[in-house]
Amino acid sequence: MRRHGIQGRGFALLELVVVLGIIGILLTLVTLNFTSWSRKSQIERQTRELFADLNQARTDSIFMKKRHKVVLQPQSYTFYRFSSADENRSTGGTALFTKPLAYPLTKASGASIANRIFEFDIRGFTNDLDTIKITAPSDIRAQVDCIVVHYGRTNLGRMENNACALQ
Repeated sequence: MRRHGIQGRGFALLELVVVLGIIGILLTLVTLNFTSWSRKSQIERQTRELFADLNQARTDSIFMKKRHKVVLQPQSYTFYRFSSADENRSTGGTALFTKPLAYPLTKASGASIANRIFEFDIRGFTNDLDTIKITAPSDIRAQVDCIVVHYGRTNLGRMENNACALQ
């Protein structure tokens, strides 16, 4: 004999509301983690891209036997090439490209980086030594968020105690 009662069929409204509440809480947590991960990834990408462009200026100087420079602004930077090794420095060279930045640049000390020039001679050396910091929200800890430019090399690092700890 079959019973056709209401009991034993489907879900109660309370059970459905509880399950939807749990799913909502889990989605909120996943969204917050994704946002944090996304920002961290953007900071690391921007740092590595600037690092690559600084190294590109250095290596292009060596292989092309022409001076190159990168001019930093807080929200962008511009890559320049000179037409010859002995071109007058006051002409500024030819701008090859400008890249906008999602996160502002500062010096490691927090001072403004506006109009900071890194110029590389035909041997790839520079006298423009400095540490560049990508300014990010304090709750984001990227693996790389600073660049140290030396005479003959450029290094990536992570800001720790107001200094760039090299990777």
